[in-house]
Amino acid sequence: MPNLDFMTLYVVIFLTSLTVAIVWGAFTLRYKKQIAPRYWLAACLLSLVGGIVLAIQGNAGSLAPAVIGNSIIVYSFMQFWVGLRRFSERGGGQAHAVAVTAVALCLMVLFHDNDRARSMVYAGGQASVMLLCSVTLLRMRPLGIGGAVAGGGFLIALFGQLAVIGGNAGVMTGALPYDRFYTLASYALMCTIFTASIWNLGFAVMLIEKLQDELARLSETDDLTGLGNRRAFTRRLAEVHRHASAAGEPYAVMMADMNGFKQLNDTHGHAAGDRALVEVARIMKSCARRSDVVTRIGGDEFCLILPATGERDAQRVLQTIRQRIDAYRFRVGDGELALAAAIGVAEWAPQSELGAAAVVAAADRKLYEQKADPAKARVVGKQQHLRAVSVAEADH
Repeated sequence: MPNLDFMTLYVVIFLTSLTVAIVWGAFTLRYKKQIAPRYWLAACLLSLVGGIVLAIQGNAGSLAPAVIGNSIIVYSFMQFWVGLRRFSERGGGQAHAVAVTAVALCLMVLFHDNDRARSMVYAGGQASVMLLCSVTLLRMRPLGIGGAVAGGGFLIALFGQLAVIGGNAGVMTGALPYDRFYTLASYALMCTIFTASIWNLGFAVMLIEKLQDELARLSETDDLTGLGNRRAFTRRLAEVHRHASAAGEPYAVMMADMNGFKQLNDTHGHAAGDRALVEVARIMKSCARRSDVVTRIGGDEFCLILPATGERDAQRVLQTIRQRIDAYRFRVGDGELALAAAIGVAEWAPQSELGAAAVVAAADRKLYEQKADPAKARVVGKQQHLRAVSVAEADH
């Protein structure tokens, strides 16, 4: 196996760090609300500086440039970990970065007359950072493709640094000739350089995945109420229907429509109408269980999907929503306004061959039956294992 010149590798560190720093600089300028890229940019810039300082020592390995340059590299690697914490919306980390760097610096100074011990300290400092980053990535949920790529890069680099520590120990005990260790160390450094490109690529993919998730969330969120919108309703209904069909369990769909909403807008203005929509959304959300899906599918129409829910439980939720809406008052000018809503519920039974659209249609039909005759009491219609329940039924 041919030897690699360390001076050349230090230049490669400089050029690689510069290249990746340009990428993170572009990310930082383009996505200013994202904090993590700033730390990853700082890590690359510090690695660049560290590469320059290490190049000063040459192949002879002068003490001061070696200690200072390696300390800068350790601190720069800690910034990758701090950036990961920011990516996960966690604070702190800088105190740990300073502490790890300070310990490495002090130990390298302490072993100033022992090249092998200094090398082990330097490799140990890098290995500790790689271990921290690997553990942080493995704890992320979901990990994603980017996280897996970055984690793989850190783990490969970690094994490389552990090999350097073992090689130094072998030289110190006489079990490994120095020329073989030199070759091992040079290839371990090259491994770290290129795996750094891998984990930075993984970070970039992680950031892209995060931005895509945020875009998808925004595309399924109603701006006014913060509930899911029609897109979210359609997607989640399909998911619930597939799960219910596979598990052989029922589910219910609840459709709600505010009574007299147009008159409210025309009489008191759209600001009052918006307030009413927000309050109805808040009430429905507060009445829903954690597994339920509350959405505003348009105008004054709301929909609640209740997974693993039969007729009796659906009626209980329906009654709670109705009571809270009926009891709510909000001030408009010098007076108070009461809210009212028509609500229809349909239950899908495991024996049914009908699709999710039929459940929604049944709930919608019961809603409009009630709007046409608010005084209607206990009307239950069955159609191929679909049970429709009006708001009035919840009173009985």
